[in-house]
Amino acid sequence: PIEKFREMQAALWCAGSAALGFAARGVLDARRRDARRRRGAESGDVLLAGVELGGTTSTAALAWSSDPSEVVAELTVDTTSPDETIRPLIEFLLAQQQERGKKIGALGIGSFGPVDLDSKSSTHGFITSTPKTRWRNCNLLQMLKHSFPSIPMRMDTDVNAPALAEVVYGGHGDDVDSAAYVTIGTGVGVGVVVNGVAVHGLMHPEGGHIPVQRKSGDDFIGECSYHKNAVEIESMVSASAIARRCGVETSALKDLGDDHPVWDIISFYIASLCISITYLISPHVIVLSGGVMRRRSLFPRIHRHFAELNAGYVNPGKLVHRLHQYIVPSKFGYEIGVIGTLHLARTALCE
Repeated sequence: PIEKFREMQAALWCAGSAALGFAARGVLDARRRDARRRRGAESGDVLLAGVELGGTTSTAALAWSSDPSEVVAELTVDTTSPDETIRPLIEFLLAQQQERGKKIGALGIGSFGPVDLDSKSSTHGFITSTPKTRWRNCNLLQMLKHSFPSIPMRMDTDVNAPALAEVVYGGHGDDVDSAAYVTIGTGVGVGVVVNGVAVHGLMHPEGGHIPVQRKSGDDFIGECSYHKNAVEIESMVSASAIARRCGVETSALKDLGDDHPVWDIISFYIASLCISITYLISPHVIVLSGGVMRRRSLFPRIHRHFAELNAGYVNPGKLVHRLHQYIVPSKFGYEIGVIGTLHLARTALCE
């Protein structure tokens, strides 16, 4: 009977969301958020869980189905081996279930890739040919299903998930149904949403490995375990590439001044990626995130290089006069990644 009741709750939520449509977008106002923090779940709320696997850290989080953008509990661990990373996240979610006296109703998963998202494939839910050798051919989806066998799950990349969340909760406008989400840190990932749907197709976007034009005067030789010294975006702007350029450890990058010449070089390559995304996909917005993009002084440089590379060719008003509204940071900061997985969980309720 209790499981039937939960199914009815989920069905009622899905029906309500469908009726509201795009009007249901956005985030609860501050006063409502504060009230919900105090009293917990609203009537009919389903407890959602999200697991985000990133190149450096991984996170498990909980939210209520009425607002997946409001994280109510989370745990972040270092991304090491599959077992060392996944086990504490599962233990955290199980403990939260017990503490709250309410079972998790759905789980969303966002993972670094490449991942197999084809539900008809024998390796569906696997992390496949990743540069992280310990994670190659890891059956991530099954690891989570083993601990949560009877709940709906939805899996996507760790960049498609936040791209979806940016469209729904990002505050970019009611008419926005497409977005590109780019994370620049340990590696470079690109998530794409078109017409409100994450792009998969043959696999999923792997925009970090797009070849780019070499900046005039830049003789840096990038490294990629698959593409060797190709001039591709990840090998030119990842945190380790920037550190090699400057002859420092990645941990010392935060100590480089904003006036260091490396940042203009990096901005050129990021702008080149944004040009490729714009010309090929034409999204309403490009959101830049990740450890490297914590340096907010990069944004005006990227805008300048983008304008120079575009040279007025694609000229909607936003690209000519309001680049600061087109290439933007996320208003949620780093939290947008795990919010994306919670949005996947809410979507799984309706599948």
